[in-house]
Amino acid sequence: MTLRPVQIKHLKNLFQIGNDDQITHAIEKIHPSDLSLLFSELNELQTKRLVDCLLMVQKAGNTLKEIPEFMLPDILELISNHKLSLIIGRLDTDDAVYLLNKVPEGRYQEIFSPLDSRTRLNLEKLLLYPQDSAGSVMNPVYYSIPVESTVEEAIASLQKFPDRESVFYVYVVDGKQLVGVVPLRVLVLSDAKDFIRDVMTTGVMMVEASSDQEKAAQLVSQYNLLAIPVVNENKELLGVITVDDVIDIFEEEATEDLYNIAGLSGEDRAFTPVTTKIRKRFPWILLNLGTAFMAAMVVGLFEQTISQFALLAAYMPVVAGIGGNSGTQSMVVITRSIALGEIEFSKAYIAVFKEVMNGLFLGIIAGMVAAGVAFFVNMNAFLGVILFMSMMVNMILAGFMGSCVPLILKWLKLDPAIGAGIFVTATTDITGFFVFLGFAELFIDKL
Repeated sequence: MTLRPVQIKHLKNLFQIGNDDQITHAIEKIHPSDLSLLFSELNELQTKRLVDCLLMVQKAGNTLKEIPEFMLPDILELISNHKLSLIIGRLDTDDAVYLLNKVPEGRYQEIFSPLDSRTRLNLEKLLLYPQDSAGSVMNPVYYSIPVESTVEEAIASLQKFPDRESVFYVYVVDGKQLVGVVPLRVLVLSDAKDFIRDVMTTGVMMVEASSDQEKAAQLVSQYNLLAIPVVNENKELLGVITVDDVIDIFEEEATEDLYNIAGLSGEDRAFTPVTTKIRKRFPWILLNLGTAFMAAMVVGLFEQTISQFALLAAYMPVVAGIGGNSGTQSMVVITRSIALGEIEFSKAYIAVFKEVMNGLFLGIIAGMVAAGVAFFVNMNAFLGVILFMSMMVNMILAGFMGSCVPLILKWLKLDPAIGAGIFVTATTDITGFFVFLGFAELFIDKL
């Protein structure tokens, strides 16, 4: 249950007047995700005290990994190398790597060296993989059984496995190569004397360690898996990515896509310092300003037309705005399809065509509504005709640009969402003004 404001206030009072035993007792039954909310409410001394209490109840690592990423470096700075080493040593390997990647390079060795040799070896394996790859987020601790084993031997071996809570599947190996998988339900319901090779499923869904973490998440989602094995190019089993990791990946990727569409940095959060916000947002504001000036230049080309019929200025934002909204909708649909692996370049033209046709028909409908409003409000049929044609053309272009920009960015091996919103909106603004004012100039004598 999420901490209520009154609970947060009570915990803050404990840090001011209570002793460590009282604090420890209070936080012992609170979930790490809820405890992470406390860090934004405490000063430096109280933060250090909270970490000490979390260590006593063995919740420090699981709480730190729930802290918003932009806050984590400042909090880790307050924790001694010795304590960080203890915290990291108690975490699952993938979570330990996450925290280690937030530690400044100068402290890394002092935190890493005290860890036991097995933990260091597991961490080194994951740290070799590029960030955001499947290998970097996998857990190298997994349960596997030789293909020649019996069901009875597999169950007996599983009972001795130290981390049984993380086992969703029994992975079957021939030497080191992954050859099959047995769900736990199938294992316990099979005859004890059956051979594993007879009850296992071949054609295992797997992902290479060098693949993007998003691919692993897509496979888990698409095939309703609880975990997916990670292998090397020879299909040798290296680790597993479990469904809780997949949830984190989807959250991270969704946030990244949302921020990219808006032209924001991942470091820009609600409590990010204002100076950081300005530094991260200004380049995109500058780009947006440039596109706005381009739109203004287009309007300037028709200055004489607008002076002859000033009412045109009132309807310009209508044409540009409806096109921008339609283009953004197309962009979001295509970006999501790319992210979920629903669209391939060989069939991308079908998706583009559908968005263009969507723009055409919506443009006809919206144009007719706008034309009707212009006729009844301003009693000007030709203004309605101009609005109708302008909206139809601009929304066709909006569908085309909204679907093509993410595909082009993907083809260039860039994030399909990065700045796409700015480019699509700029295009619909510029073309909307140009088409609307261009038609107006053609019919100026009728207006």
